[in-house]
Amino acid sequence: MALMPARSSRRSRSSSRWWFLGLAIVGLLVGAAMLAPMVLMNWVRGYLRQESFRAKLESMVGAKLAGTVQLAPLRWTGDEVTTRTASLQTAQGWQAEMTGLHVGLDWSAFRQRQWRLLQVGADSLDITRQPPLDAADAGPVGGLEPQAGSASSSSVPGWLRRWLPDRFIVEGARVDAFSLTHPGPWRLAGAKVRVSPWQQGDASAQLTVQGGVLETPVQLPTLLHPIKLNLDSATLRLSRDDLRLSTARLTWAQGGEVSASGHLRPGERRLELNTTLVGIPLKELLSPDWKLRLTGDIEGDLRIQAQGPAQPEVTGQVRLKNAVLTALPVLNQLATFTRVERFKRLVLDIAQAQVSGSGQRRRFEKIVVQSAGLMRLEGDLTVQASRLDGRFFVGVTPEALRWIPGAEQHVFTANRPGAPAGMVWTPLRITGTVDAPEEDLSTRLISGAGKALLNAPADLAGKTGETLLKPLLGEDLAKKPGEVLKGATEAVTQPGEALKKAGDAAEKGLDLLKGIGGGLLGK
Repeated sequence: MALMPARSSRRSRSSSRWWFLGLAIVGLLVGAAMLAPMVLMNWVRGYLRQESFRAKLESMVGAKLAGTVQLAPLRWTGDEVTTRTASLQTAQGWQAEMTGLHVGLDWSAFRQRQWRLLQVGADSLDITRQPPLDAADAGPVGGLEPQAGSASSSSVPGWLRRWLPDRFIVEGARVDAFSLTHPGPWRLAGAKVRVSPWQQGDASAQLTVQGGVLETPVQLPTLLHPIKLNLDSATLRLSRDDLRLSTARLTWAQGGEVSASGHLRPGERRLELNTTLVGIPLKELLSPDWKLRLTGDIEGDLRIQAQGPAQPEVTGQVRLKNAVLTALPVLNQLATFTRVERFKRLVLDIAQAQVSGSGQRRRFEKIVVQSAGLMRLEGDLTVQASRLDGRFFVGVTPEALRWIPGAEQHVFTANRPGAPAGMVWTPLRITGTVDAPEEDLSTRLISGAGKALLNAPADLAGKTGETLLKPLLGEDLAKKPGEVLKGATEAVTQPGEALKKAGDAAEKGLDLLKGIGGGLLGK
Protein backbone atom coordinates (compact mmCIF):
# COMPACT_ATOMS: atom_id res chain seq x y z
CA MET A 1 0.00 0.00 0.00
CA ALA A 2 3.00 2.26 0.49
CA LEU A 3 3.78 2.15 -3.23
CA MET A 4 0.51 3.82 -4.25
CA PRO A 5 1.43 7.40 -3.23
CA ALA A 6 4.74 7.17 -5.11
CA ARG A 7 3.06 6.10 -8.35
CA SER A 8 0.47 8.86 -8.04
CA SER A 9 3.18 11.44 -7.51
CA ARG A 10 5.03 10.32 -10.64
CA ARG A 11 1.83 10.58 -12.75
CA SER A 12 1.19 14.07 -11.38
CA ARG A 13 4.69 15.24 -12.27
CA SER A 14 4.33 13.78 -15.83
CA SER A 15 0.99 15.57 -16.40
CA SER A 16 2.52 18.83 -15.25
CA ARG A 17 5.36 18.47 -17.73
CA TRP A 18 2.91 17.90 -20.64
CA TRP A 19 0.81 20.81 -19.48
CA PHE A 20 3.77 23.19 -19.43
CA LEU A 21 4.96 21.82 -22.80
CA GLY A 22 1.53 22.52 -24.32
CA LEU A 23 1.53 26.04 -22.94
CA ALA A 24 5.00 26.61 -24.36
CA ILE A 25 3.93 25.42 -27.81
CA VAL A 26 0.85 27.63 -27.73
CA GLY A 27 3.00 30.54 -26.60
CA LEU A 28 5.44 29.91 -29.40
CA LEU A 29 2.62 29.77 -31.95
CA VAL A 30 1.08 32.97 -30.63
CA GLY A 31 4.46 34.66 -30.59
CA ALA A 32 5.18 33.48 -34.11
CA ALA A 33 1.80 34.80 -35.25
CA MET A 34 2.51 38.11 -33.62
CA LEU A 35 6.04 38.28 -34.94
CA ALA A 36 5.20 37.10 -38.47
CA PRO A 37 4.03 40.52 -39.74
CA MET A 38 7.10 42.13 -38.21
CA VAL A 39 9.39 39.50 -39.68
CA LEU A 40 7.66 39.86 -43.04
CA MET A 41 7.83 43.66 -42.89
CA ASN A 42 11.56 43.54 -42.19
CA TRP A 43 12.00 41.05 -45.01
CA VAL A 44 9.99 43.28 -47.39
CA ARG A 45 11.99 46.34 -46.31
CA GLY A 46 15.12 44.57 -47.36
CA TYR A 47 13.62 43.21 -50.55
CA LEU A 48 12.39 46.64 -51.72
CA ARG A 49 15.97 47.92 -51.59
CA GLN A 50 17.25 45.19 -53.88
CA GLU A 51 17.85 45.65 -57.60
CA SER A 52 15.62 42.63 -58.25
CA PHE A 53 12.63 44.59 -56.90
CA ARG A 54 13.19 47.40 -59.41
CA ALA A 55 13.23 44.86 -62.25
CA LYS A 56 10.13 43.17 -60.84
CA LEU A 57 8.34 46.53 -60.58
CA GLU A 58 9.18 47.37 -64.21
CA SER A 59 7.83 44.01 -65.33
CA MET A 60 4.63 44.21 -63.27
CA VAL A 61 3.68 47.77 -64.27
CA GLY A 62 4.60 47.12 -67.90
CA ALA A 63 2.42 44.01 -68.02
CA LYS A 64 -0.49 45.84 -66.41
CA LEU A 65 -0.34 48.74 -68.87
CA ALA A 66 0.47 46.58 -71.90
CA GLY A 67 3.75 48.36 -72.46
CA THR A 68 7.38 48.76 -71.49
CA VAL A 69 8.49 50.52 -68.29
CA GLN A 70 11.98 51.71 -67.43
CA LEU A 71 13.02 53.03 -64.01
CA ALA A 72 16.26 54.68 -63.04
CA PRO A 73 17.94 53.22 -59.91
CA LEU A 74 15.83 53.57 -56.76
CA ARG A 75 17.17 55.56 -53.82
CA TRP A 76 15.77 55.07 -50.32
CA THR A 77 15.84 57.69 -47.59
CA GLY A 78 14.07 56.35 -44.55
CA ASP A 79 10.62 55.31 -45.74
CA GLU A 80 10.71 57.41 -48.92
CA VAL A 81 11.94 56.14 -52.28
CA THR A 82 12.94 58.38 -55.21
CA THR A 83 14.02 57.79 -58.77
CA ARG A 84 15.50 60.32 -61.15
CA THR A 85 13.55 59.23 -64.26
CA ALA A 86 10.77 56.84 -65.24
CA SER A 87 9.37 56.11 -68.70
CA LEU A 88 6.48 54.18 -70.21
CA GLN A 89 5.66 53.18 -73.77
CA THR A 90 2.46 51.27 -74.55
CA ALA A 91 1.15 49.38 -77.55
CA GLN A 92 -1.63 51.96 -77.89
CA GLY A 93 0.93 54.62 -78.78
CA TRP A 94 1.16 56.33 -75.38
CA GLN A 95 4.56 57.53 -74.21
CA ALA A 96 5.24 58.99 -70.78
CA GLU A 97 8.41 60.57 -69.40
CA MET A 98 8.60 61.39 -65.69
CA THR A 99 11.31 63.08 -63.66
CA GLY A 100 11.81 63.41 -59.91
CA LEU A 101 9.38 60.66 -58.87
CA HIS A 102 9.09 60.20 -55.09
CA VAL A 103 6.85 57.90 -53.00
CA GLY A 104 6.53 57.46 -49.25
CA LEU A 105 5.40 54.21 -47.55
CA ASP A 106 3.32 54.09 -44.39
CA TRP A 107 4.67 50.97 -42.65
CA SER A 108 2.10 51.19 -39.88
CA ALA A 109 -0.55 50.34 -42.49
CA PHE A 110 1.51 47.28 -43.47
CA ARG A 111 0.45 45.60 -40.22
CA GLN A 112 -3.16 46.11 -41.38
CA ARG A 113 -2.28 44.37 -44.66
CA GLN A 114 -2.38 47.62 -46.63
CA TRP A 115 0.07 49.24 -49.03
CA ARG A 116 -0.46 52.90 -48.12
CA LEU A 117 1.44 55.32 -50.35
CA LEU A 118 2.08 58.84 -49.03
CA GLN A 119 3.41 62.02 -50.61
CA VAL A 120 3.34 60.59 -54.12
CA GLY A 121 4.60 63.17 -56.58
CA ALA A 122 6.79 64.03 -59.54
CA ASP A 123 8.62 67.11 -60.69
CA SER A 124 7.39 66.66 -64.27
CA LEU A 125 5.30 64.31 -66.37
CA ASP A 126 5.17 64.52 -70.17
CA ILE A 127 2.60 62.29 -71.92
CA THR A 128 2.47 61.94 -75.71
CA ARG A 129 -0.01 60.01 -77.80
CA GLN A 130 1.08 58.62 -81.17
CA PRO A 131 -1.18 56.40 -83.32
CA PRO A 132 -0.09 52.73 -83.07
CA LEU A 133 1.52 51.26 -86.16
CA ASP A 134 -1.08 48.52 -86.27
CA ALA A 135 -4.38 49.06 -84.45
CA ALA A 136 -4.94 45.30 -84.39
CA ASP A 137 -1.85 44.93 -82.22
CA ALA A 138 -2.86 47.66 -79.81
CA GLY A 139 -4.24 45.33 -77.15
CA PRO A 140 -6.48 46.36 -74.25
CA VAL A 141 -6.13 49.59 -72.36
CA GLY A 142 -4.72 49.26 -68.86
CA GLY A 143 -6.97 50.06 -65.92
CA LEU A 144 -6.60 51.47 -62.44
CA GLU A 145 -6.42 48.21 -60.53
CA PRO A 146 -2.89 47.23 -59.36
CA GLN A 147 -2.28 43.66 -58.33
CA ALA A 148 -1.69 44.04 -54.61
CA GLY A 149 1.05 41.83 -53.26
CA SER A 150 2.03 40.45 -56.66
CA ALA A 151 5.24 42.44 -56.86
CA SER A 152 7.06 40.26 -54.40
CA SER A 153 4.78 37.35 -53.57
CA SER A 154 6.72 34.88 -55.71
CA SER A 155 9.93 35.65 -53.77
CA VAL A 156 8.40 35.59 -50.28
CA PRO A 157 8.65 32.35 -48.25
CA GLY A 158 5.39 30.43 -48.44
CA TRP A 159 4.62 30.50 -44.73
CA LEU A 160 4.81 34.35 -44.77
CA ARG A 161 2.98 34.94 -48.04
CA ARG A 162 -0.49 35.03 -46.50
CA TRP A 163 0.56 37.98 -44.35
CA LEU A 164 1.30 40.19 -47.35
CA PRO A 165 -0.88 43.32 -47.77
CA ASP A 166 -3.75 42.78 -50.18
CA ARG A 167 -5.00 46.36 -50.55
CA PHE A 168 -3.59 49.52 -52.14
CA ILE A 169 -4.35 53.02 -50.85
CA VAL A 170 -2.87 56.16 -52.41
CA GLU A 171 -3.26 59.25 -50.26
CA GLY A 172 -3.28 61.61 -53.21
CA ALA A 173 -0.59 62.53 -55.72
CA ARG A 174 0.72 65.61 -57.49
CA VAL A 175 2.70 66.60 -60.59
CA ASP A 176 4.31 70.03 -60.58
CA ALA A 177 4.78 70.35 -64.36
CA PHE A 178 2.40 68.34 -66.55
CA SER A 179 2.13 68.26 -70.33
CA LEU A 180 -0.06 66.19 -72.64
CA THR A 181 0.18 65.98 -76.43
CA HIS A 182 -2.51 64.26 -78.48
CA PRO A 183 -2.71 63.83 -82.28
CA GLY A 184 -4.40 66.75 -83.97
CA PRO A 185 -2.29 68.19 -82.49
CA TRP A 186 -3.70 69.21 -79.12
CA ARG A 187 -1.22 70.07 -76.38
CA LEU A 188 -1.52 71.10 -72.75
CA ALA A 189 1.73 72.35 -71.24
CA GLY A 190 2.88 73.85 -67.94
CA ALA A 191 -0.06 72.62 -65.84
CA LYS A 192 -0.14 71.44 -62.23
CA VAL A 193 -2.04 68.21 -61.52
CA ARG A 194 -3.46 66.94 -58.25
CA VAL A 195 -4.96 63.47 -57.83
CA SER A 196 -7.47 62.90 -55.05
CA PRO A 197 -7.05 59.95 -52.63
CA TRP A 198 -7.74 56.60 -54.26
CA GLN A 199 -7.95 53.05 -53.00
CA GLN A 200 -8.11 49.68 -54.62
CA GLY A 201 -11.66 48.88 -55.68
CA ASP A 202 -12.52 52.44 -56.72
CA ALA A 203 -13.68 52.51 -60.34
CA SER A 204 -12.22 55.96 -61.03
CA ALA A 205 -9.97 58.68 -59.70
CA GLN A 206 -10.55 62.43 -59.66
CA LEU A 207 -7.95 64.84 -61.03
CA THR A 208 -7.67 68.61 -60.70
CA VAL A 209 -5.61 70.56 -63.22
CA GLN A 210 -4.59 74.17 -62.73
CA GLY A 211 -2.68 76.58 -64.94
CA GLY A 212 -0.96 75.88 -68.19
CA VAL A 213 -1.55 76.71 -71.85
CA LEU A 214 -3.79 74.71 -74.18
CA GLU A 215 -2.60 74.70 -77.79
CA THR A 216 -5.22 73.66 -80.37
CA PRO A 217 -5.03 72.78 -84.08
CA VAL A 218 -7.73 75.40 -84.82
CA GLN A 219 -6.32 78.19 -86.97
CA LEU A 220 -8.57 80.90 -88.33
CA PRO A 221 -7.64 82.49 -91.68
CA THR A 222 -7.01 85.81 -89.96
CA LEU A 223 -4.58 84.38 -87.38
CA LEU A 224 -0.90 83.70 -87.97
CA HIS A 225 -0.87 80.84 -85.45
CA PRO A 226 -3.36 78.25 -84.13
CA ILE A 227 -5.56 79.28 -81.23
CA LYS A 228 -4.07 79.11 -77.75
CA LEU A 229 -6.06 79.29 -74.51
CA ASN A 230 -4.93 79.82 -70.94
CA LEU A 231 -6.25 77.10 -68.62
CA ASP A 232 -7.49 78.41 -65.29
CA SER A 233 -8.75 75.13 -63.84
CA ALA A 234 -10.25 71.79 -64.81
CA THR A 235 -11.74 68.83 -62.97
CA LEU A 236 -11.58 65.38 -64.54
CA ARG A 237 -12.44 61.82 -63.60
CA LEU A 238 -10.26 59.02 -64.95
CA SER A 239 -11.62 55.49 -65.25
CA ARG A 240 -10.56 52.39 -67.12
CA ASP A 241 -12.30 53.31 -70.38
CA ASP A 242 -13.11 56.99 -70.08
CA LEU A 243 -11.51 60.33 -69.30
CA ARG A 244 -14.43 62.56 -68.36
CA LEU A 245 -14.02 66.31 -68.21
CA SER A 246 -16.46 67.49 -65.56
CA THR A 247 -15.71 71.16 -65.99
CA ALA A 248 -12.97 73.37 -67.35
CA ARG A 249 -12.50 77.13 -67.46
CA LEU A 250 -10.17 78.73 -69.97
CA THR A 251 -9.49 82.31 -70.97
CA TRP A 252 -8.60 83.89 -74.29
CA ALA A 253 -5.24 85.61 -74.51
CA GLN A 254 -6.71 89.13 -74.44
CA GLY A 255 -10.03 88.49 -72.68
CA GLY A 256 -13.11 86.33 -72.88
CA GLU A 257 -13.87 82.98 -71.32
CA VAL A 258 -14.36 79.43 -72.58
CA SER A 259 -15.96 76.73 -70.42
CA ALA A 260 -15.95 73.09 -71.49
CA SER A 261 -17.12 69.62 -70.50
CA GLY A 262 -17.10 66.24 -72.22
CA HIS A 263 -15.16 63.02 -72.37
CA LEU A 264 -12.45 61.12 -74.23
CA ARG A 265 -12.73 57.36 -74.76
CA PRO A 266 -9.24 56.20 -75.85
CA GLY A 267 -10.37 52.63 -76.53
CA GLU A 268 -12.98 53.88 -79.01
CA ARG A 269 -10.77 56.77 -80.16
CA ARG A 270 -13.75 59.07 -79.67
CA LEU A 271 -13.88 62.64 -78.36
CA GLU A 272 -16.97 64.61 -77.37
CA LEU A 273 -16.64 68.16 -76.07
CA ASN A 274 -19.23 70.82 -75.23
CA THR A 275 -18.00 74.40 -75.04
CA THR A 276 -19.52 77.76 -74.13
CA LEU A 277 -17.94 81.01 -75.35
CA VAL A 278 -18.45 84.25 -73.43
CA GLY A 279 -17.05 87.65 -74.32
CA ILE A 280 -14.42 86.62 -76.89
CA PRO A 281 -13.22 89.91 -78.44
CA LEU A 282 -13.71 90.10 -82.19
CA LYS A 283 -10.39 91.87 -82.51
CA GLU A 284 -8.71 88.56 -81.67
CA LEU A 285 -10.21 86.95 -84.76
CA LEU A 286 -10.21 89.68 -87.41
CA SER A 287 -7.53 90.80 -89.81
CA PRO A 288 -5.76 94.07 -88.88
CA ASP A 289 -7.76 96.24 -91.30
CA TRP A 290 -11.03 94.92 -89.92
CA LYS A 291 -10.23 95.38 -86.25
CA LEU A 292 -11.13 99.05 -86.54
CA ARG A 293 -14.25 98.43 -88.65
CA LEU A 294 -16.05 95.69 -86.73
CA THR A 295 -16.10 95.66 -82.94
CA GLY A 296 -17.91 93.53 -80.39
CA ASP A 297 -17.69 90.16 -78.66
CA ILE A 298 -18.50 86.59 -79.65
CA GLU A 299 -20.51 84.23 -77.50
CA GLY A 300 -22.16 80.90 -78.19
CA ASP A 301 -22.29 77.16 -77.61
CA LEU A 302 -20.33 74.65 -79.69
CA ARG A 303 -20.19 70.86 -79.68
CA ILE A 304 -17.03 69.16 -80.97
CA GLN A 305 -17.04 65.47 -81.94
CA ALA A 306 -14.17 63.42 -83.33
CA GLN A 307 -13.83 59.74 -84.19
CA GLY A 308 -10.46 58.20 -84.97
CA PRO A 309 -8.28 60.09 -87.45
CA ALA A 310 -11.22 61.91 -89.06
CA GLN A 311 -11.46 65.70 -88.88
CA PRO A 312 -13.45 66.94 -85.85
CA GLU A 313 -17.05 67.97 -86.55
CA VAL A 314 -18.23 71.23 -84.97
CA THR A 315 -21.87 72.20 -84.48
CA GLY A 316 -23.58 74.90 -82.46
CA GLN A 317 -24.70 78.51 -82.40
CA VAL A 318 -22.69 81.73 -82.24
CA ARG A 319 -23.77 85.30 -81.56
CA LEU A 320 -22.20 88.75 -81.68
CA LYS A 321 -22.77 91.07 -78.75
CA ASN A 322 -22.34 94.84 -78.84
CA ALA A 323 -21.39 94.59 -82.51
CA VAL A 324 -20.83 97.79 -84.48
CA LEU A 325 -19.84 98.24 -88.13
CA THR A 326 -18.15 101.55 -88.89
CA ALA A 327 -15.56 103.24 -91.12
CA LEU A 328 -16.67 101.17 -94.12
CA PRO A 329 -16.81 102.82 -97.56
CA VAL A 330 -19.91 100.79 -98.39
CA LEU A 331 -21.70 102.17 -95.33
CA ASN A 332 -20.73 105.71 -96.19
CA GLN A 333 -22.08 105.21 -99.72
CA LEU A 334 -25.29 103.68 -98.38
CA ALA A 335 -25.68 106.75 -96.18
CA THR A 336 -25.26 108.87 -99.30
CA PHE A 337 -27.64 106.76 -101.40
CA THR A 338 -30.38 106.63 -98.78
CA ARG A 339 -29.64 109.90 -96.95
CA VAL A 340 -29.77 107.87 -93.70
CA GLU A 341 -26.81 108.81 -91.51
CA ARG A 342 -27.24 105.69 -89.33
CA PHE A 343 -25.57 103.62 -92.07
CA LYS A 344 -22.23 105.30 -91.28
CA ARG A 345 -22.18 103.60 -87.89
CA LEU A 346 -24.28 100.47 -88.12
CA VAL A 347 -25.18 99.12 -84.68
CA LEU A 348 -26.17 95.43 -84.87
CA ASP A 349 -28.62 94.52 -82.15
CA ILE A 350 -28.90 90.96 -83.59
CA ALA A 351 -26.08 88.98 -85.26
CA GLN A 352 -26.34 85.21 -84.92
CA ALA A 353 -26.12 81.93 -86.84
CA GLN A 354 -26.16 78.17 -86.42
CA VAL A 355 -22.81 76.76 -87.47
CA SER A 356 -21.53 73.35 -88.48
CA GLY A 357 -18.45 72.12 -90.24
CA SER A 358 -15.75 69.55 -90.67
CA GLY A 359 -12.55 69.83 -92.64
CA GLN A 360 -12.92 72.37 -95.45
CA ARG A 361 -16.72 72.56 -95.32
CA ARG A 362 -18.46 75.15 -93.15
CA ARG A 363 -22.19 75.71 -93.00
CA PHE A 364 -23.92 78.79 -91.53
CA GLU A 365 -27.67 78.39 -91.18
CA LYS A 366 -30.46 80.60 -89.87
CA ILE A 367 -28.25 83.65 -90.17
CA VAL A 368 -29.88 86.79 -88.77
CA VAL A 369 -28.16 90.19 -88.89
CA GLN A 370 -30.27 93.18 -87.86
CA SER A 371 -29.95 96.86 -87.13
CA ALA A 372 -33.27 97.72 -85.53
CA GLY A 373 -35.47 100.04 -87.54
CA LEU A 374 -33.08 100.04 -90.51
CA MET A 375 -32.22 96.66 -92.07
CA ARG A 376 -32.31 92.89 -91.53
CA LEU A 377 -30.51 90.00 -93.29
CA GLU A 378 -31.72 86.38 -93.09
CA GLY A 379 -30.44 83.25 -94.84
CA ASP A 380 -27.89 80.44 -95.14
CA LEU A 381 -24.28 80.26 -96.35
CA THR A 382 -22.07 77.31 -97.27
CA VAL A 383 -18.29 77.60 -97.58
CA GLN A 384 -16.73 74.61 -99.37
CA ALA A 385 -12.99 75.12 -99.35
CA SER A 386 -13.04 78.74 -100.60
CA ARG A 387 -16.24 78.56 -102.68
CA LEU A 388 -19.30 80.48 -101.47
CA ASP A 389 -22.95 79.54 -101.87
CA GLY A 390 -25.31 81.84 -99.98
CA ARG A 391 -29.05 82.45 -100.23
CA PHE A 392 -30.45 85.36 -98.28
CA PHE A 393 -33.30 87.81 -97.95
CA VAL A 394 -32.53 91.47 -97.26
CA GLY A 395 -35.12 93.66 -95.60
CA VAL A 396 -34.97 97.44 -95.24
CA THR A 397 -37.38 100.13 -94.15
CA PRO A 398 -39.16 101.97 -96.98
CA GLU A 399 -37.61 105.21 -95.77
CA ALA A 400 -34.18 103.82 -96.55
CA LEU A 401 -35.20 103.27 -100.19
CA ARG A 402 -36.88 106.60 -100.70
CA TRP A 403 -33.93 108.09 -102.60
CA ILE A 404 -33.07 104.95 -104.64
CA PRO A 405 -35.23 105.08 -107.79
CA GLY A 406 -37.23 101.95 -108.55
CA ALA A 407 -35.85 99.97 -105.61
CA GLU A 408 -39.12 99.53 -103.74
CA GLN A 409 -41.27 99.12 -106.88
CA HIS A 410 -39.02 96.73 -108.85
CA VAL A 411 -36.46 95.14 -106.48
CA PHE A 412 -37.71 94.93 -102.88
CA THR A 413 -40.93 93.13 -103.78
CA ALA A 414 -40.54 89.72 -102.12
CA ASN A 415 -43.35 88.37 -99.94
CA ARG A 416 -42.07 87.30 -96.52
CA PRO A 417 -44.86 85.95 -94.30
CA GLY A 418 -43.90 86.08 -90.66
CA ALA A 419 -41.06 88.55 -91.24
CA PRO A 420 -40.73 91.59 -88.97
CA ALA A 421 -43.28 94.25 -89.88
CA GLY A 422 -42.37 97.56 -91.44
CA MET A 423 -39.80 96.25 -93.93
CA VAL A 424 -39.67 95.48 -97.63
CA TRP A 425 -37.68 92.46 -98.82
CA THR A 426 -35.63 91.18 -101.74
CA PRO A 427 -33.66 87.96 -102.31
CA LEU A 428 -29.84 88.03 -102.38
CA ARG A 429 -27.45 85.44 -103.81
CA ILE A 430 -23.81 85.26 -102.75
CA THR A 431 -21.45 83.18 -104.91
CA GLY A 432 -17.81 83.23 -105.99
CA THR A 433 -14.96 82.68 -103.55
CA VAL A 434 -13.89 84.05 -100.20
CA ASP A 435 -11.29 86.16 -102.01
CA ALA A 436 -13.70 87.29 -104.74
CA PRO A 437 -17.34 87.13 -103.58
CA GLU A 438 -20.10 87.95 -106.06
CA GLU A 439 -23.68 89.15 -105.49
CA ASP A 440 -26.71 89.77 -107.67
CA LEU A 441 -28.30 92.76 -105.93
CA SER A 442 -26.27 95.53 -107.57
CA THR A 443 -27.38 94.59 -111.08
CA ARG A 444 -31.02 94.38 -110.04
CA LEU A 445 -30.86 97.81 -108.39
CA ILE A 446 -29.45 99.27 -111.60
CA SER A 447 -32.18 97.60 -113.64
CA GLY A 448 -34.83 98.82 -111.19
CA ALA A 449 -33.55 102.39 -111.48
CA GLY A 450 -33.72 102.16 -115.27
CA LYS A 451 -37.26 100.88 -115.19
CA ALA A 452 -38.29 103.70 -112.85
CA LEU A 453 -36.96 106.30 -115.25
CA LEU A 454 -38.45 104.45 -118.22
CA ASN A 455 -41.87 104.88 -116.68
CA ALA A 456 -41.30 108.53 -115.75
CA PRO A 457 -42.11 111.52 -118.04
CA ALA A 458 -39.14 112.46 -120.23
CA ASP A 459 -38.77 115.97 -118.82
CA LEU A 460 -38.87 114.68 -115.28
CA ALA A 461 -36.39 111.96 -116.09
CA GLY A 462 -34.00 114.42 -117.65
CA LYS A 463 -34.16 116.90 -114.79
CA THR A 464 -34.08 114.47 -111.94
CA GLY A 465 -32.06 111.65 -113.46
CA GLU A 466 -28.74 112.97 -112.31
CA THR A 467 -30.01 113.69 -108.80
CA LEU A 468 -31.54 110.24 -108.41
CA LEU A 469 -28.90 108.15 -110.15
CA LYS A 470 -25.66 109.78 -109.06
CA PRO A 471 -25.41 107.96 -105.71
CA LEU A 472 -26.32 104.63 -107.28
CA LEU A 473 -24.58 104.66 -110.67
CA GLY A 474 -21.86 107.23 -110.35
CA GLU A 475 -21.51 110.74 -111.68
CA ASP A 476 -20.71 109.89 -115.32
CA LEU A 477 -23.60 107.51 -115.92
CA ALA A 478 -26.06 109.60 -113.90
CA LYS A 479 -25.58 112.49 -116.36
CA LYS A 480 -26.89 110.23 -119.15
CA PRO A 481 -30.36 109.05 -118.05
CA GLY A 482 -31.07 108.13 -121.64
CA GLU A 483 -28.50 105.36 -121.44
CA VAL A 484 -30.13 104.16 -118.25
CA LEU A 485 -33.49 104.09 -120.02
CA LYS A 486 -31.94 102.10 -122.81
CA GLY A 487 -30.35 99.75 -120.28
CA ALA A 488 -33.71 99.26 -118.62
CA THR A 489 -35.28 98.33 -121.95
CA GLU A 490 -32.48 95.89 -122.68
CA ALA A 491 -32.91 94.41 -119.20
CA VAL A 492 -36.40 93.41 -120.26
CA THR A 493 -35.76 92.42 -123.88
CA GLN A 494 -32.11 91.27 -123.76
CA PRO A 495 -31.27 90.46 -120.14
CA GLY A 496 -27.96 88.80 -120.95
CA GLU A 497 -26.63 91.82 -122.81
CA ALA A 498 -27.96 94.19 -120.19
CA LEU A 499 -26.15 92.31 -117.43
CA LYS A 500 -22.91 92.55 -119.36
CA LYS A 501 -23.25 96.32 -119.78
CA ALA A 502 -24.26 96.74 -116.18
CA GLY A 503 -21.07 95.05 -115.06
CA ASP A 504 -19.00 98.21 -115.09
CA ALA A 505 -21.65 100.14 -113.19
CA ALA A 506 -21.85 97.39 -110.55
CA GLU A 507 -18.10 96.95 -110.24
CA LYS A 508 -17.82 99.45 -107.42
CA GLY A 509 -20.56 97.73 -105.45
CA LEU A 510 -18.90 94.36 -105.98
CA ASP A 511 -15.58 95.68 -104.77
CA LEU A 512 -17.21 97.01 -101.64
CA LEU A 513 -19.03 93.75 -101.03
CA LYS A 514 -15.76 91.97 -101.61
CA GLY A 515 -14.29 94.02 -98.78
CA ILE A 516 -17.14 93.13 -96.44
CA GLY A 517 -17.15 89.47 -97.36
CA GLY A 518 -13.41 89.15 -97.16
CA GLY A 519 -13.29 90.78 -93.75
CA LEU A 520 -16.08 88.76 -92.22
CA LEU A 521 -14.79 85.52 -93.74
CA GLY A 522 -11.29 86.14 -92.53
CA LYS A 523 -9.45 87.50 -95.57
